[in-house]
Amino acid sequence: MKNWKKTSLLTALILLAFLFCLGYILNVNLSVSSSDIEFSPAKEQLNSNAEYQDKPKNIILFMVDGMGFGHLSLAMMTQQATDKTSIWQEFDAKGWHDARSAYGPLTDSEASATAIATGTPTGFGHIGIDTDGNRLENVFEMASNRGYVTGIVTDSYIWDGTPAAFAAHTRNEDDARDIMTQMAASELDLLFGELEDLGEDDVPEKEETLNILTKRFTLLDESLVLPSTIQGLPIAAVFDEDQVQNLNSSPTLPKLTEVAFTYLSAQNKPFMLLLESEEMDAASHENDSDRVVKGLKAIQKTLALVMEFSKANGQTLVIFTADHETGGLSAVADFDNYPNLQIRWTTKDHTAAVVPLFADGPGAENFADVHRNWEIGQRLKRLISLDQKSDEQP
Repeated sequence: MKNWKKTSLLTALILLAFLFCLGYILNVNLSVSSSDIEFSPAKEQLNSNAEYQDKPKNIILFMVDGMGFGHLSLAMMTQQATDKTSIWQEFDAKGWHDARSAYGPLTDSEASATAIATGTPTGFGHIGIDTDGNRLENVFEMASNRGYVTGIVTDSYIWDGTPAAFAAHTRNEDDARDIMTQMAASELDLLFGELEDLGEDDVPEKEETLNILTKRFTLLDESLVLPSTIQGLPIAAVFDEDQVQNLNSSPTLPKLTEVAFTYLSAQNKPFMLLLESEEMDAASHENDSDRVVKGLKAIQKTLALVMEFSKANGQTLVIFTADHETGGLSAVADFDNYPNLQIRWTTKDHTAAVVPLFADGPGAENFADVHRNWEIGQRLKRLISLDQKSDEQP
């Protein structure tokens, strides 16, 4: 009996030791899994056999910086009238893309916007250049060479990463003077946005900024009244830092968009327009839920204007997407006050989450199966190129 007890005790000790070691191993593995994860960059390229049937006359690319499916879900659940169809349901093609850099799933605005603008993946902080610093042709440059009018409307500062990727080529995303000088030397026809950090580091003072811009653009005042003759006249309008935020701002993103449509329609040429809202990124970096909700209202109203214009025009492709997700936002149940929703955050940084990609109008089918952000740029270039070829046919 005593021997049996000793054996049982020994067995129990051995089992406890085994469980302790197993727990240690599992903890080590858990620690590894929660630390840095190495990944290899994907190099998928556009399928050269893809068919391009519907070719739009105009292209509107609406990019919302930092907007993921959590932000979209919040918009659909809180911004929709009960007696109307959601504006988000009006798109012909609905999907997602993997917003990444050349190094892997994580990215920033400069790298992702450059991928979308050029069709080539690149690294953090790279604007209009590849990982080796080589200049990349962007879709605006290609479009301008084929007779398109091009424009940028943003509620952020005009040299920010996303607008800069469509008009500049630099490794220094903070060199506002260089980026604006390149914009003024480009074929860009319309530029609306804010100024920020005037006189700090590589950001010129306001007087120098306006002198740079007037080398190409006729500057509008804050009334946004267009000159009587605007055909062939490049225009710009600049505002103070954070002046363009939500529907209580003056001006608003929808107002800037309306003026842009008036200008572009008067040119009697095909056009390509970049619309950008920075509100989701700025708010999500601060986990500012109230600013997110206000920003979503402005975004949804702007999108409604875009879709209304596209459907009335009948020749305009609309693409809605984001450069990356910020904040890891979720709309969750508040069981203490059910069925109210509560916004929860997981980070104040960028995440590796996939982001929405919607398309509507002629050519929308070409964006139904995109998987990487740079495929958007490749397909835009293909559409622009094929459109030019079709125009040359007798």
